[in-house]
Amino acid sequence: MKDTHILIFEHDIVKYPPILSFISFLFQENKKIVLIGYCSDEYFIRDFIDNGGVYYNVIDNKLEDNIVKKMFRYLLFKKRVKGIVKEFDEKYCRIYFFGEKCAWLLYTIVSNYSSVIYLFETPTFVVELKYRLLSPMLNYKEVLQRAYKVVCCEYNRAHITKSYFSLKELPIIIPNKPIVKSVEKKDISELEDLVDKKVILYQGIFNYPERKLDEFCLAMEYLPEDYVLCLMGGDNKYKAILKSKYSSDRIRFLNYVTPPMHLQITEMAYIGILVYNSGGNNISETLNTLYCAPNKIYEYSKFSIPMISNDVPALDFLFKKFKCGEISCDEAQSIASKILEIDKFYSNYSKGSTLLYNSVDLRELYFKIS
Repeated sequence: MKDTHILIFEHDIVKYPPILSFISFLFQENKKIVLIGYCSDEYFIRDFIDNGGVYYNVIDNKLEDNIVKKMFRYLLFKKRVKGIVKEFDEKYCRIYFFGEKCAWLLYTIVSNYSSVIYLFETPTFVVELKYRLLSPMLNYKEVLQRAYKVVCCEYNRAHITKSYFSLKELPIIIPNKPIVKSVEKKDISELEDLVDKKVILYQGIFNYPERKLDEFCLAMEYLPEDYVLCLMGGDNKYKAILKSKYSSDRIRFLNYVTPPMHLQITEMAYIGILVYNSGGNNISETLNTLYCAPNKIYEYSKFSIPMISNDVPALDFLFKKFKCGEISCDEAQSIASKILEIDKFYSNYSKGSTLLYNSVDLRELYFKIS
């Protein structure tokens, strides 16, 4: 391992579990951590500093800002980060760029330091215009080729990245399995009546059509009365539409719960739902959907919960390999049939879910990049 580990990200780090998990690992190894970027959670930052971390707040990348403000923020971000990084001897530190956009903005640092580019998604094959304006000399292929290591979160994405960018070696595959600290349980008395029910749970964003959930609601008509569907996440227009159409004693809509407290509800699930539909807007988005790598599968499998999803290759592969879930077509009756199939052989699917969870040793994988 290098002496100092510099982590750089231009968005809110607390919204990205892979970053939080890696920070937990580095602290467990008693390593010096320098975090450069932005964090909205004051409690996390206090805890980070109390554990010996060094934090530089250099950007607040507000989603609602117009393009001019964002460009200006990125220019300041580049300048501030470069000023901080130059204070460290390249012989004794390793720099981690989380997300490809961070690497685009700071590509010149990659060549001068031992750098890890940690990709959250399939790489963008054409760099966006605003980033080409901010980094006019950027050659994305060369940036990835010069990195000490490239990280992808899924097998197929890793091979696509290696092939398209002509990398000498396959990127390190680190699945999005979160490191979760134990949390104090809180009273959830409003869900007490679900204790004896078979809860089919969705936890995530309500994003139509990518997370289309209508058919899961309709599937309840074909299931016995002891099944209850719980759909949990932040409020938005699509959630409101679903709620107005389907809300009932058997179809519950739950509010967003801040991680990791949401795991208290995850633990109540009988079957976990995953949904990934491609909007087809571009090839990168399509590949990200087909070869999705949700951290949610490890949240469900942490509690040995079987899963059901629509038909996407990445999840079909995992479900068949570990026998931990079922793929269904986009029809209510098919979904209900698969749920009853899981119920029939529940203990086998539950054991498969545990196998999936235990198949990933994050510490072993993190050692490969640190």
